[in-house]
Amino acid sequence: MTLKNILVHVDDGRACGRRLALAARLAADFGAELVGAYLVPTRELAPSVAALLPADVVAKRLRETGVAQQQAEAQFREAATAAGVASIEWRAPAGPAVESAIAHARCTDLVVLGQGDVGDADFAFGQQLTEAVVLGAGRPALVVPYATAPATCGQRILVAWDGGREASRAVGDALPLLARAQQVTVMSVHPSGTGATDHAATSRLSAYLRSHRIEIAVDHSVVDDMKVGEWLLSRAADLGSDLIVMGAYAHTRLREFVLGGVTRSMLEAMTVPVLMAH
Repeated sequence: MTLKNILVHVDDGRACGRRLALAARLAADFGAELVGAYLVPTRELAPSVAALLPADVVAKRLRETGVAQQQAEAQFREAATAAGVASIEWRAPAGPAVESAIAHARCTDLVVLGQGDVGDADFAFGQQLTEAVVLGAGRPALVVPYATAPATCGQRILVAWDGGREASRAVGDALPLLARAQQVTVMSVHPSGTGATDHAATSRLSAYLRSHRIEIAVDHSVVDDMKVGEWLLSRAADLGSDLIVMGAYAHTRLREFVLGGVTRSMLEAMTVPVLMAH
Protein backbone atom coordinates (compact mmCIF):
# COMPACT_ATOMS: atom_id res chain seq x y z
CA MET A 1 0.00 0.00 0.00
CA THR A 2 1.19 3.50 -0.74
CA LEU A 3 0.06 7.09 -1.18
CA LYS A 4 -0.40 8.23 -4.78
CA ASN A 5 -2.27 11.50 -4.23
CA ILE A 6 -2.02 13.97 -1.35
CA LEU A 7 -4.29 17.01 -1.05
CA VAL A 8 -3.18 19.94 1.11
CA HIS A 9 -5.36 22.83 2.27
CA VAL A 10 -3.79 26.15 1.30
CA ASP A 11 -4.93 29.43 2.82
CA ASP A 12 -3.59 32.84 3.81
CA GLY A 13 -2.80 31.89 7.42
CA ARG A 14 0.63 32.31 8.96
CA ALA A 15 0.93 28.55 9.64
CA CYS A 16 0.25 27.53 6.04
CA GLY A 17 3.96 27.31 5.22
CA ARG A 18 4.57 24.59 7.81
CA ARG A 19 1.60 22.61 6.52
CA LEU A 20 2.82 22.91 2.93
CA ALA A 21 6.36 21.84 3.84
CA LEU A 22 5.14 18.71 5.63
CA ALA A 23 2.72 17.77 2.85
CA ALA A 24 5.44 18.29 0.25
CA ARG A 25 7.91 16.10 2.16
CA LEU A 26 5.35 13.30 2.35
CA ALA A 27 4.56 13.61 -1.36
CA ALA A 28 8.25 13.45 -2.22
CA ASP A 29 8.84 10.45 0.07
CA PHE A 30 5.98 8.47 -1.47
CA GLY A 31 6.40 9.72 -5.03
CA ALA A 32 2.84 11.03 -4.79
CA GLU A 33 1.13 13.82 -6.68
CA LEU A 34 0.65 16.89 -4.48
CA VAL A 35 -2.56 18.85 -4.97
CA GLY A 36 -2.95 22.28 -3.43
CA ALA A 37 -6.51 23.46 -2.80
CA TYR A 38 -6.85 27.16 -2.04
CA LEU A 39 -9.84 27.44 0.27
CA VAL A 40 -10.55 30.61 2.23
CA PRO A 41 -13.70 32.23 3.63
CA THR A 42 -15.92 33.24 0.73
CA ARG A 43 -15.07 36.82 -0.15
CA GLU A 44 -16.69 37.05 -3.55
CA LEU A 45 -18.92 40.04 -4.13
CA ALA A 46 -22.42 39.09 -5.13
CA PRO A 47 -23.61 41.10 -8.13
CA SER A 48 -26.36 42.68 -6.04
CA VAL A 49 -23.80 43.86 -3.47
CA ALA A 50 -21.24 44.99 -6.04
CA ALA A 51 -23.89 47.12 -7.74
CA LEU A 52 -24.30 49.14 -4.54
CA LEU A 53 -20.58 49.80 -4.06
CA PRO A 54 -18.38 52.39 -5.77
CA ALA A 55 -16.46 50.97 -8.72
CA ASP A 56 -13.08 51.67 -7.12
CA VAL A 57 -14.06 49.70 -4.00
CA VAL A 58 -15.14 46.73 -6.10
CA ALA A 59 -11.91 46.89 -8.11
CA LYS A 60 -9.81 47.01 -4.92
CA ARG A 61 -11.59 44.00 -3.46
CA LEU A 62 -11.04 42.01 -6.63
CA ARG A 63 -7.34 42.98 -6.73
CA GLU A 64 -6.82 41.95 -3.10
CA THR A 65 -8.49 38.59 -3.68
CA GLY A 66 -6.44 37.93 -6.80
CA VAL A 67 -3.14 38.93 -5.18
CA ALA A 68 -3.76 36.73 -2.13
CA GLN A 69 -4.47 33.73 -4.34
CA GLN A 70 -1.36 34.37 -6.45
CA GLN A 71 0.81 34.58 -3.34
CA ALA A 72 -0.66 31.35 -1.95
CA GLU A 73 -0.04 29.55 -5.24
CA ALA A 74 3.55 30.77 -5.33
CA GLN A 75 4.11 29.53 -1.78
CA PHE A 76 2.65 26.14 -2.70
CA ARG A 77 4.85 25.79 -5.77
CA GLU A 78 7.96 26.85 -3.85
CA ALA A 79 7.32 24.25 -1.14
CA ALA A 80 6.82 21.52 -3.75
CA THR A 81 10.00 22.49 -5.59
CA ALA A 82 12.05 22.64 -2.39
CA ALA A 83 10.93 19.12 -1.43
CA GLY A 84 11.54 17.72 -4.92
CA VAL A 85 7.91 16.81 -5.66
CA ALA A 86 7.65 15.60 -9.25
CA SER A 87 3.92 16.08 -9.87
CA ILE A 88 1.72 18.91 -8.59
CA GLU A 89 -1.67 20.43 -9.29
CA TRP A 90 -3.11 23.76 -8.15
CA ARG A 91 -6.83 24.21 -7.52
CA ALA A 92 -8.87 27.21 -6.44
CA PRO A 93 -12.42 25.88 -6.25
CA ALA A 94 -15.30 28.33 -6.55
CA GLY A 95 -18.33 28.26 -4.29
CA PRO A 96 -18.68 27.59 -0.55
CA ALA A 97 -15.21 26.71 0.75
CA VAL A 98 -16.13 24.09 3.35
CA GLU A 99 -18.33 22.12 0.95
CA SER A 100 -15.58 22.31 -1.68
CA ALA A 101 -13.00 21.07 0.83
CA ILE A 102 -15.09 17.99 1.60
CA ALA A 103 -15.77 17.26 -2.07
CA HIS A 104 -12.11 17.50 -3.10
CA ALA A 105 -10.91 15.56 -0.03
CA ARG A 106 -13.12 12.61 -0.98
CA CYS A 107 -10.92 11.95 -4.02
CA THR A 108 -7.47 11.73 -2.45
CA ASP A 109 -5.41 9.23 -0.49
CA LEU A 110 -4.63 11.70 2.28
CA VAL A 111 -5.74 15.25 3.02
CA VAL A 112 -3.41 17.53 4.98
CA LEU A 113 -5.17 20.14 7.11
CA GLY A 114 -4.17 22.67 9.74
CA GLN A 115 -5.05 23.00 13.40
CA GLY A 116 -7.04 26.18 14.01
CA ASP A 117 -4.70 29.08 14.81
CA VAL A 118 -6.21 31.33 17.44
CA GLY A 119 -3.95 34.14 16.25
CA ASP A 120 -5.44 34.17 12.74
CA ALA A 121 -8.34 36.39 11.77
CA ASP A 122 -9.88 33.38 10.04
CA PHE A 123 -9.47 31.06 13.06
CA ALA A 124 -13.16 30.10 13.24
CA PHE A 125 -13.27 29.27 9.53
CA GLY A 126 -10.10 27.18 9.67
CA GLN A 127 -11.38 25.23 12.65
CA GLN A 128 -14.73 24.67 10.96
CA LEU A 129 -13.12 23.45 7.73
CA THR A 130 -10.81 20.99 9.50
CA GLU A 131 -13.59 19.50 11.62
CA ALA A 132 -15.95 19.28 8.64
CA VAL A 133 -13.40 17.44 6.48
CA VAL A 134 -12.45 15.02 9.29
CA LEU A 135 -16.11 14.21 9.83
CA GLY A 136 -17.47 14.36 6.32
CA ALA A 137 -14.83 13.42 3.76
CA GLY A 138 -14.52 9.73 4.57
CA ARG A 139 -10.77 9.97 3.95
CA PRO A 140 -7.83 10.07 6.38
CA ALA A 141 -6.91 13.58 7.49
CA LEU A 142 -3.47 14.59 8.71
CA VAL A 143 -3.86 17.64 10.95
CA VAL A 144 -0.71 19.73 11.43
CA PRO A 145 -0.19 21.89 14.55
CA TYR A 146 -0.13 25.62 13.85
CA ALA A 147 2.66 26.38 16.31
CA THR A 148 5.26 23.91 15.13
CA ALA A 149 5.84 20.93 12.88
CA PRO A 150 8.48 18.28 13.53
CA ALA A 151 11.41 17.78 11.15
CA THR A 152 10.08 14.27 10.53
CA CYS A 153 6.59 12.83 10.33
CA GLY A 154 5.93 9.12 10.62
CA GLN A 155 9.27 7.78 11.84
CA ARG A 156 8.02 7.24 15.40
CA ILE A 157 4.28 6.68 15.46
CA LEU A 158 1.94 6.46 18.43
CA VAL A 159 -1.35 4.67 17.69
CA ALA A 160 -4.32 5.30 19.99
CA TRP A 161 -6.25 2.03 20.08
CA ASP A 162 -9.56 1.23 21.77
CA GLY A 163 -10.72 -1.54 19.43
CA GLY A 164 -13.47 0.66 18.01
CA ARG A 165 -14.58 1.34 14.44
CA GLU A 166 -12.91 4.74 14.14
CA ALA A 167 -9.60 3.48 15.51
CA SER A 168 -9.73 0.57 13.06
CA ARG A 169 -10.31 2.96 10.16
CA ALA A 170 -7.39 5.10 11.29
CA VAL A 171 -5.00 2.14 11.50
CA GLY A 172 -6.03 0.89 8.07
CA ASP A 173 -5.65 4.34 6.54
CA ALA A 174 -2.24 4.80 8.18
CA LEU A 175 -0.77 1.51 6.89
CA PRO A 176 1.48 3.20 4.28
CA LEU A 177 3.02 5.31 7.05
CA LEU A 178 3.14 2.51 9.62
CA ALA A 179 4.98 0.26 7.16
CA ARG A 180 7.77 2.84 6.86
CA ALA A 181 8.03 3.78 10.53
CA GLN A 182 11.10 3.03 12.61
CA GLN A 183 9.01 2.66 15.76
CA VAL A 184 5.30 2.00 16.28
CA THR A 185 3.77 2.08 19.75
CA VAL A 186 0.14 1.12 20.28
CA MET A 187 -1.34 2.96 23.24
CA SER A 188 -4.33 1.06 24.58
CA VAL A 189 -6.01 3.58 26.86
CA HIS A 190 -8.90 2.48 29.04
CA PRO A 191 -11.00 4.96 31.03
CA SER A 192 -10.84 4.36 34.76
CA GLY A 193 -13.80 2.45 36.19
CA THR A 194 -14.30 0.30 33.10
CA GLY A 195 -12.66 -2.79 34.51
CA ALA A 196 -9.72 -4.79 33.21
CA THR A 197 -7.79 -3.76 30.15
CA ASP A 198 -8.63 -5.55 26.91
CA HIS A 199 -5.43 -7.38 26.00
CA ALA A 200 -7.28 -9.48 23.43
CA ALA A 201 -8.03 -6.41 21.30
CA THR A 202 -4.38 -5.37 21.17
CA SER A 203 -3.33 -8.97 20.47
CA ARG A 204 -5.59 -9.02 17.42
CA LEU A 205 -4.17 -5.71 16.26
CA SER A 206 -0.60 -6.95 16.77
CA ALA A 207 -1.29 -10.04 14.68
CA TYR A 208 -2.92 -7.97 11.94
CA LEU A 209 -0.02 -5.52 11.73
CA ARG A 210 2.49 -8.35 11.86
CA SER A 211 0.87 -9.75 8.72
CA HIS A 212 1.90 -6.45 7.11
CA ARG A 213 5.41 -6.87 8.53
CA ILE A 214 4.86 -4.12 11.08
CA GLU A 215 6.16 -4.86 14.57
CA ILE A 216 4.72 -2.86 17.45
CA ALA A 217 5.19 -2.22 21.13
CA VAL A 218 2.01 -2.16 23.23
CA ASP A 219 1.38 0.13 26.19
CA HIS A 220 -1.75 -0.46 28.31
CA SER A 221 -2.87 2.44 30.49
CA VAL A 222 -5.90 3.24 32.62
CA VAL A 223 -6.72 6.94 32.55
CA ASP A 224 -9.57 9.16 33.66
CA ASP A 225 -12.01 9.47 30.73
CA MET A 226 -11.69 13.26 30.55
CA LYS A 227 -7.87 13.14 30.42
CA VAL A 228 -7.22 10.62 27.64
CA GLY A 229 -6.19 13.36 25.20
CA GLU A 230 -3.74 14.86 27.67
CA TRP A 231 -2.30 11.41 28.39
CA LEU A 232 -1.76 10.66 24.70
CA LEU A 233 0.08 13.93 24.17
CA SER A 234 2.19 13.30 27.26
CA ARG A 235 3.14 9.80 26.13
CA ALA A 236 3.88 11.08 22.62
CA ALA A 237 6.37 13.51 24.16
CA ASP A 238 7.90 10.76 26.31
CA LEU A 239 8.37 8.49 23.30
CA GLY A 240 9.54 11.21 20.95
CA SER A 241 6.64 10.45 18.63
CA ASP A 242 6.36 12.57 15.50
CA LEU A 243 2.88 11.34 14.54
CA ILE A 244 -0.25 10.20 16.39
CA VAL A 245 -2.79 7.95 14.66
CA MET A 246 -6.31 7.88 16.10
CA GLY A 247 -9.98 7.53 15.36
CA ALA A 248 -11.97 10.76 15.43
CA TYR A 249 -15.33 11.49 17.02
CA ALA A 250 -16.06 8.03 18.38
CA HIS A 251 -18.78 9.70 20.46
CA THR A 252 -21.52 11.85 18.97
CA ARG A 253 -20.42 15.33 18.02
CA LEU A 254 -22.92 16.79 20.52
CA ARG A 255 -21.30 14.83 23.35
CA GLU A 256 -17.87 15.95 22.17
CA PHE A 257 -19.03 19.57 22.13
CA VAL A 258 -20.78 19.56 25.48
CA LEU A 259 -18.53 17.28 27.50
CA GLY A 260 -15.31 17.54 25.60
CA GLY A 261 -13.57 14.51 24.20
CA VAL A 262 -10.31 13.10 22.93
CA THR A 263 -10.85 14.48 19.41
CA ARG A 264 -11.55 18.00 20.61
CA SER A 265 -8.64 17.85 23.06
CA MET A 266 -6.26 16.84 20.29
CA LEU A 267 -7.52 19.49 17.87
CA GLU A 268 -7.11 22.16 20.51
CA ALA A 269 -3.81 21.11 22.10
CA MET A 270 -1.91 18.94 19.61
CA THR A 271 1.86 19.22 19.69
CA VAL A 272 2.62 16.79 16.84
CA PRO A 273 0.71 15.99 13.63
CA VAL A 274 -2.30 13.73 14.13
CA LEU A 275 -3.73 11.41 11.49
CA MET A 276 -7.47 11.11 12.12
CA ALA A 277 -10.16 8.94 10.54
CA HIS A 278 -13.88 8.90 11.25
